[in-house]
Parts: sequence; C-alpha cells; structure tokens
Amino acid sequence: MLLSLSWRNVWRNPTRSMVVVVAVALGLWGGVTTMALINGWVKQRIADSIQNEISHIQIHNPEFLLNEEVDKTFNFDSVAQALSSADGIVGLSGRLKVFAMAQTDRANSGLVVLGVKPNSERSVSGIPNKLIMGSFLEGDFKTPSIVLGKKAAEELKLVNYELTDSIAQKLSAMELRLGEQIQPLVGRRIRTRSSFMNALRAELEPALFNHYSETLADSCASFRLNGPVVLTFQTPAGELHSAMFRVRGIYRTSNTAFDARMAYVNFENLALAANINPNYVHEVALLCKDNTSVVSIAQTLSTTYQNLKVRRWDEISPEIALYAAFGDFMGLIYIVIILFALAFGIINTMMMNVLERYREFGMLMAIGMNRLRVYSMIMMESVFLTLTGGVVGIVFSIVFIKIFAQTGFDFSMWAEGFEAIGYSSVVYPDITLANYVLVTILVTATGVLASLWPARRALKLNPMQALRVE
Repeated sequence: MLLSLSWRNVWRNPTRSMVVVVAVALGLWGGVTTMALINGWVKQRIADSIQNEISHIQIHNPEFLLNEEVDKTFNFDSVAQALSSADGIVGLSGRLKVFAMAQTDRANSGLVVLGVKPNSERSVSGIPNKLIMGSFLEGDFKTPSIVLGKKAAEELKLVNYELTDSIAQKLSAMELRLGEQIQPLVGRRIRTRSSFMNALRAELEPALFNHYSETLADSCASFRLNGPVVLTFQTPAGELHSAMFRVRGIYRTSNTAFDARMAYVNFENLALAANINPNYVHEVALLCKDNTSVVSIAQTLSTTYQNLKVRRWDEISPEIALYAAFGDFMGLIYIVIILFALAFGIINTMMMNVLERYREFGMLMAIGMNRLRVYSMIMMESVFLTLTGGVVGIVFSIVFIKIFAQTGFDFSMWAEGFEAIGYSSVVYPDITLANYVLVTILVTATGVLASLWPARRALKLNPMQALRVE
C-alpha cells in the first residue's frame, strides 16, 4: 500500500515531476554516452596498440632490454618450434631491431628499423593492412625495400603535394565556391605540407580553409615510391654501417608518433647489412587468441624459457593498461558529477512537496501513521522520481549507443590532434552491463540521499500544529 501511495503522490503535480524526470533522463543520457565514448576510445587504443605496435607478448634477451644493444640476440630456432605448437598462440614473428639514422636527398630523421619476414609479420601485426601506398616488402628487387610510416615519409620529405584536375573537379562537386577558389593551385607541385597549407590559406576563405584544408592535404599528397633512403646503424662489432633501401610502401595508423619512428625492412636484408647471424633475433612477437588468455600463456612461457624475458602487452606498454583503468574511473566521475548536480533539483522538488503537504502529513499522523512510515513514504517518492528519469535516460542511451556502435562518432575535424596522442578520430562507443548496473545503483543512491533533508523536515512536524496549517 505504501508503495502504491508513494507512486501516486509522485504524479500529484505532473508538471513539476516531469521537469525532474526529464532533467534526470537527459543528464544520465549524457553521462552514460560519455562513459561509452571513453570506454570505446580506450578499447580502440588497446586494440590498435596490440594489433599494430606491440602484440600480446614479446620475448627478449634480458640484456637487450637494458639498452637495446644490437649484439644482444638469442637463437630463434630454440623457441620457434615450441611456440608454433603452443595452445592459445595464433601467430609469431621473429624480428631484428636496430636504431638507425635515415637520410634522403632532402632530409634526415631517426628511425627504429624492424627486420621482419613478411608472412610471419602478417600473423602478428596489422601494419601490412594499413598501407596507403605500395606493398609490404613483397617482390624481388635488386635494392632492398623499406616500408615507412606516413609521418616518417613526410619528415624525410618523400612526399609532394599536387592538386590535380580530377581532385579539383571532385571538390567542385562538393562545394562550388571551393572549386573556384582552388583553381590557382591546380597543377602546382609543393614539397612540404606546411607550404601546401600556407598556399591553401592564401587562396581559401577562412571558413572553407578550416573545413577542407586537412582533407585537401591528404587528398593531394603523393609519396615518392622507389625513392632512396640510406640507413646508418651500428653493427654488433660496434662499427657504423650504411645501406641503401628504396621505399616500396607507406602505411598509416591512428598513432602519428608510431608512424614517425617505425620502419620495416626484410629480415634477411637487415641481417646481412648489420652482420647479424640470420638464425638469431632481438625479439619474438606473439599474438594470442584473446586478451584473457595472455596472462596464463605468459606465465607458462616464463617458466619454460627462464633465460629469456617474457613480457605481456601491459608490461611492454604500462601506460596503455593505465588508460583502461583510468577510462572506467573517468566515466564514473562524469556520472557522479551529473547526479550530484541533479540531486539539488530533486531536493528542491521534494522540499516543495513536503511543505505543500504539511496538513496532509499532520492528518496521517493524527489517524495513526507513525513517523517512520511517513519518512519511508517521502523517501520512496524521491527514489521513484529519480528512478523514472533514470530508466528513461538509460533506455534512451541504450538505443543511442547501439546505433552509433555501428556507425561510430566521427571526430575527423580533430583527427590530427587525436592521432598525435594515438587515438582514432572515429570512435565506436562501448558500454557493458556492469556499467549500467553501477549507474542504476548510483541513481538509486542519489534518490535516497536527496530525500533525507525533506523527509527530516516532515519528521519534525507536530501533528496538531500541522492540522491548523492552511
């Protein structure tokens, strides 16, 4: 009976109640959506790091991890056969890793060069699928091949920017004013991105420049495939050695910093150039079936290969693991802040409710309803009011997140900034059942806490005095 009475009391003033319900619903929709976006960002960052950068597990000579010296290798054959038949491992790749100075006819830059076997690398890395031009070390060439990241190619000035007639026509179809204003640039070849952006800024209106400049730069970039790159690195004997490679492919990931420093060459070519035994490697990268099996596999491998260092992805890159924990924490903080703000609106509504019903409460107490039941009734009204808005907000957020989990949120306007810190500009929101349970508990707690002050006011009233209130 008390539950039914409390529910009907909520809707005695439907306008005032609906204002609170809508406020709670919108607040929770925004909070849950923000939590889902943070979860999606973190999940994508972890997946991209594992797939493109570090893999699930890496095995090294322990001495190599101290300073990553070229001579600290280990025999790949001693672990390859056992690893290839191990349960839970879906791919492995032996790699050579050297630090090199890369030089072209226009610029130079420091690179981390990985010597890999293309077929093996495809089983542990997504880089071969991230190519925007060329191929991944395939083909038999007289001069060895190298695959660079887009940012590294730009730093080495292996890119030209040219606005062709075909690109200009496509842009004219999108925006007539844009097509007219870029005509002076058609056919011009510009060497650097900054110079190209300055040329665009000089021709385009500010609004058009802000909206289309990044798209134009990416569309007009033309990389110099087959261009020579000279790598200078240290050999195990401590000598400096130089070797020439030609650019056969350009890749691009969601992490600009990774693209700027990592390059790939054929394993045999690097072993020959650096005078390293081709049966030895600096690291072995392993890809597992899923993240949950990584811990047990790493423990087994550590026990088996006690003379080698076996590290999981969260040990190789602890900041990525920190992002996962920090993402959940930040989502929770957003929800708590929103509910804290909404609690004042609920308190105001319930306080008005209590003050308007002083005579009613006095009558109920006079006919035998004890103070505890009055207190419980007010508390249940507050919880019902909050939960109604909470349910509406959660249902709305479920539908909203489900739609955008397929299409993603496109933040391409800020793509450069996101990619500079390793995040994709297209985010697919993700939220778990545990997140919804936590939100429901917080909403209920907010309703209870918001009812304490109004209910306390009702407990203090004197039934005889309350009956005389007009």
